[in-house]
Amino acid sequence: MKYNILKKITLFAFLAISVLVSDSGCNKFQNIGDGVKLIIDYNLIKTTVDLQLVDASTNQLVGFDGSVSVTTKITGDDKDGVIDITGVRNPNYEYKSQMGFVSLAILPEAAFLPSNENPISFNVVVQHDGYLSTSQHIVIASEGRNFVPIKMVKIDTPPNGVVVIVTPGATTTDTEGRVENPVIVETPAGRSQLEIPEGLIVLDSAGVPLQGNLNVTLVHFDNTEQEALEAFPGGLSGNVTRLDGSAEDGMFYSAGFVAIEISDDQGRKAATFENGTLALISEINGDTYNPETQANVVAGDQVPLWSYDEYTGRWTEEDNLVIIGSNGTMQVLAQLTHLSYYNFDWFYGGQNCYTGSTFIFTADAPLCDCVMLSGVMYRQSDNTFMKYVYMWVCGTDPVYTYYAPAGVPVYIVWDNNYSNFTVNPANNPTYITDLCSTDPVNIGLVVNNTSTTIYINVEVYCPDNPDAIIRPSFGAYFRPIDSWNWRWAEMVTGNAEICDVILGQTYVVGIYYDGEWYETEVLIDQTSYNYIGYEIPADVCAEIFP
Repeated sequence: MKYNILKKITLFAFLAISVLVSDSGCNKFQNIGDGVKLIIDYNLIKTTVDLQLVDASTNQLVGFDGSVSVTTKITGDDKDGVIDITGVRNPNYEYKSQMGFVSLAILPEAAFLPSNENPISFNVVVQHDGYLSTSQHIVIASEGRNFVPIKMVKIDTPPNGVVVIVTPGATTTDTEGRVENPVIVETPAGRSQLEIPEGLIVLDSAGVPLQGNLNVTLVHFDNTEQEALEAFPGGLSGNVTRLDGSAEDGMFYSAGFVAIEISDDQGRKAATFENGTLALISEINGDTYNPETQANVVAGDQVPLWSYDEYTGRWTEEDNLVIIGSNGTMQVLAQLTHLSYYNFDWFYGGQNCYTGSTFIFTADAPLCDCVMLSGVMYRQSDNTFMKYVYMWVCGTDPVYTYYAPAGVPVYIVWDNNYSNFTVNPANNPTYITDLCSTDPVNIGLVVNNTSTTIYINVEVYCPDNPDAIIRPSFGAYFRPIDSWNWRWAEMVTGNAEICDVILGQTYVVGIYYDGEWYETEVLIDQTSYNYIGYEIPADVCAEIFP
């Protein structure tokens, strides 16, 4: 459904973009004058979620050239509180990406006001032909901007540490879904092996038997490769279901994971099995860290088996496996009764904090008001990748970590690919003993002053109501025309400071609007742009003052 007041906000946002990129020939009216009594701020949306769908191999946005639009589906407890940035909540909770972006928001109603006492949680399920389906669990505990990358694995060009075997017509089933000939499917170098026995009955999620040719995709993820861990579905920390049925927060120490997809020529996908099980043999890398022994794995160690439900975003503990030695390698053997991602992981529980450590950023010279700072978080115990970190830094305002595992020592390696500032070398990496500590994390920024900050001021009005000035609020992406490194900027109540730009450089500015992507090229030829006294079109005014 469309919430009318939010629709009005978006109309202003789109108008502001249009004004920003317009030339001096625009229809500019006289300044409204000194008698203005009312300034309207339609910045009602306080919490946004900007998704970036990223190819795990190339690190390019999926569909960056406009060739691909990916389906994302919202599931989970608070899915009704998730809307498109324009105020649209699709009846089927599905949203299409454009240029690799999906811009979502949290409905500005009391029931969905995020806080420690009322964390908003939902899942983003991502599916597209040629890619493995995946999902991301998102928890938001305070108002503000959230940037969430979701790594997608392309089957024919997987990232480092991921090996794939696709076997069309691996075997066949009869009209009842019964496997007619046994088959073994194996990934390159024998990293994972799947045995489908004769007589196994293969059913889809609705209980309909798969018939005819069975097409099998088997994917092995090596947990010692960072690119493989980055694609870990749901993230490496979260809420899981243990063997006894209890729910627990905590963090995974991965020993590897596997994705399996089985389908027939009619497109039905296998979900469950009867009259038998699938046998999965998977290799465990000898460099895997076992947190129980605090050493690398050896034969005889035990590791739990987990399955993933992409629609709930929850991992469920299924079994406890013994690592065995075989021909100079280590392996685990699992018997599967249904299909999903499977991982072999130790899980360390503890109360995750919805709002964790406070980060304070202090620059050694004046810096643009708000900048995006990114980095990669690693666990100290085994130097393993945990997650990407994105922080919207506004002066010395505190920034927080969210939904973090308590008591886990980590460090963050900050990206220093900025023109006008870097993280102080003394704070990069930043070591943190406990992400849920009340002790602030202080980080210095070193200003380089090699680029320019652009200032923009926008005020618009309706001719039938000239005493009301409207100052729009919205966010937009921008990048140099010769780069695909998108960055974020935002206008708040008609004022914007766009950091780290070069005078004389042409930039591409883009917004995700109502399921579509709009962009234009802008030559930056001055440091200040003032758009004062612009008249809003009549149809837009009718929305504002009906």
